[in-house]
Amino acid sequence: MLGKHLNNLLGLPELEFIKKSSHHKNTFTLYLQKKTKLEYCPKCATKSTTCYDKREVTIKDIPLRGKVVHLKITKRRFYCKSCKKPFTEPIQGIRKGFKSTTRFRKHIFWCASNFDNLKNVQIKNKCSSWMVYTSFYEHAELEVRKLQNPWGKTVGIDEHSFIRNVKYGHKEFVTIFVDYNKSRIREVVKGRYESDFRRDENLYNIPGRENVQNVITDFAPSMRSFAKSFFPNAKLIADKFHLVRLANNMVNLKRLEIMKDPKNSILKSRKNPLRKMLLMNSKKLKFSQQRALMYTFDLHRELEAFYKVKEMIVNLYNIRGYKRAKKAFAQITNFMSSLKMKGLQSLRRTMLDWKQEILNYFKRRVTNGKTEGSNRKAKLIQRQAYGFKKLPNYRLKLIYLCR
Repeated sequence: MLGKHLNNLLGLPELEFIKKSSHHKNTFTLYLQKKTKLEYCPKCATKSTTCYDKREVTIKDIPLRGKVVHLKITKRRFYCKSCKKPFTEPIQGIRKGFKSTTRFRKHIFWCASNFDNLKNVQIKNKCSSWMVYTSFYEHAELEVRKLQNPWGKTVGIDEHSFIRNVKYGHKEFVTIFVDYNKSRIREVVKGRYESDFRRDENLYNIPGRENVQNVITDFAPSMRSFAKSFFPNAKLIADKFHLVRLANNMVNLKRLEIMKDPKNSILKSRKNPLRKMLLMNSKKLKFSQQRALMYTFDLHRELEAFYKVKEMIVNLYNIRGYKRAKKAFAQITNFMSSLKMKGLQSLRRTMLDWKQEILNYFKRRVTNGKTEGSNRKAKLIQRQAYGFKKLPNYRLKLIYLCR
């Protein structure tokens, strides 16, 4: 009766319990052997009943009540008359050549996914760092294979830094493709240029790219050109937060330019809240802050023009309807053209180059928010792991933890 309960507990139904012994306070040792009287050759499937040798192997299993569990299994050696070679009987739940059960390795994978650090996983399971490493990534690969579904209707694309190149010192990047319908990372590709994407086999193995309807990107020309060819039926949407950020940077650069003038010593004070007020939405400013900005604009008319353009871009995204947005977009670009200022002309050229992608937002009204959130998770995973050396490991961990 005890043996039957132990077999159910261990998840090894083919084995028969013989005895139990404990040589140490923190160790359980269980002696087991296989029940069957015959075996089949793994190569030719010939039935064999001739057992001419036995050997004992030690297999590690999941800790039980804080104690390490060792399984002493007596394995038999059979002789195949067809192959004329001996073979060792296989045991379900223990892979050939492994000194631990599949259940134990899956338990380590669960611990590595849920514990704060891998040191705690080693202490909990009384195993080495190599065991934790191999168990995690072999099961992560199996879990990622289960997630191989086709592309969704909406896809977000963005890049983030991955590792610093040892030879040249520059940062290397990876690009993530986020499935908005499943709210998870679908694929991770090394690099951020079109040539890098075309070399990646995993990306081209995903089916259903002709069914993608929306692709959201930032203002990267390489991503736009790749998305047009890779997703033939999709509408490209330029992320609205990146356009607003470009406008904010334009205003801030103008403020810094004004501060370089020695006459404007008041603006250089650390207590001056001008930067914060310039980047805030005008509707959220208090009356005192509005008066302070008006006083500053009386002294610096160019800064007022930059601020007005920024507010026009912010208000553009409050408009409902494609035709109204198209009309407002034309008014903004015409106003920027009439000012003939260096910083504004650069932003105007960018907006005209991405005109259709910016206006596509008003047809679908989707942003790159989920992609940026996935980027944030990726950075957190990098910090917890103290960086990654191998991209395949980083890819597996990122797709699994952001599933």
